[in-house]
Amino acid sequence: MTEIMPTAIIGPAIDRPAAGAVALPDPMVRTVGDIVGLSPRRTKGDGGEVPGADVDTVDALPEREWSTVAAWLKAGKTVSTRRARLADVAAFCRWLDTELPGVGLLAVSEDHLNHYRDQLGTGQARAGVARPGKALSAATVARRLSSLSSLYAYAIRRRMLATNPAEPVDRPEVSTVGTTPARTVTEQTALVDGAEAIAAEHPVDAAAVALLAVCALRVGELVALTIGQVRDDAGHCVIVFRRKGGTVDRVPVPPRVCALLDPLREGRAADALLFTRQDGRPFDRWRMTTALRRAATAAGVDAKGLTPHTARATAATALLDAKVPLADVQELLGHASPVTTKRYDRGRRKLDGHAAYRMASILAGGS
Repeated sequence: MTEIMPTAIIGPAIDRPAAGAVALPDPMVRTVGDIVGLSPRRTKGDGGEVPGADVDTVDALPEREWSTVAAWLKAGKTVSTRRARLADVAAFCRWLDTELPGVGLLAVSEDHLNHYRDQLGTGQARAGVARPGKALSAATVARRLSSLSSLYAYAIRRRMLATNPAEPVDRPEVSTVGTTPARTVTEQTALVDGAEAIAAEHPVDAAAVALLAVCALRVGELVALTIGQVRDDAGHCVIVFRRKGGTVDRVPVPPRVCALLDPLREGRAADALLFTRQDGRPFDRWRMTTALRRAATAAGVDAKGLTPHTARATAATALLDAKVPLADVQELLGHASPVTTKRYDRGRRKLDGHAAYRMASILAGGS
């Protein structure tokens, strides 16, 4: 039986088993870039899936920390989860190196994480952010702390830590109103029209845009679809795919959209990606944005600021505005909680009837 050494204190108020007391987690990869979904992107168009700098940051960690982080990343149920985790832990490591040099990733304290939270939320962070001096949103700060809490909980389970320093850290309040701007129903309708208009020249773009605009998939879910995941079921064209949280879902595809998918399916293997570039590389969120803007241009819609999330937010807002039951919209969007879905309840009718307009009418002498 392996003897467990007494717990040692390493770093401010943080204890963990002494080195060598337990076996290190074994992710069975040489670099986190070998984990499925985390291949590093070194140059534009090289097929990499995540920033190479994030992979390098994690790979530079000492063995004990690297093996724990790599195993935690690999344990993520979906590619999107692994990518979000990598981005968050790499950002924290860069912040830690700048603000608290010498403090290891597994030696941070609750006080360190409170400081991290405050710097992110006030724009004081000098590292670990894309734009130093600009405060991150409450939702982004909360997500980063949640990722770190997940990492430390994993480290406890693998006996690399005794306590979770992130657990007691208060998360910032997240607004119940979404911040992604939604377009009008007229614009979304025109976007689908534009997709059909470009179908002859850009069939992959057309199908991707129509599926995104009508079925409101997350871009990560959409670009991962394979030919075999589009099926005929009980008279319906459906897509069967894995959601962000790892659950498998089935969504019907309306005939208008399915007609754009059919040409992409003909003569292709079931395991082939549905959406690929001309050179065979898979779509990503940037390529999806190009497709959206092509369809928008064809339809005469302003393409500025149009992103995959904008199209998804527009679909959600339009459905709630049309009084579609919240539970039905939640199911379409694949949200785990109705609270997330309610953030899109800010449609045209709600704004049109806002008391601010009534107040302006009163001040202008209206009734």
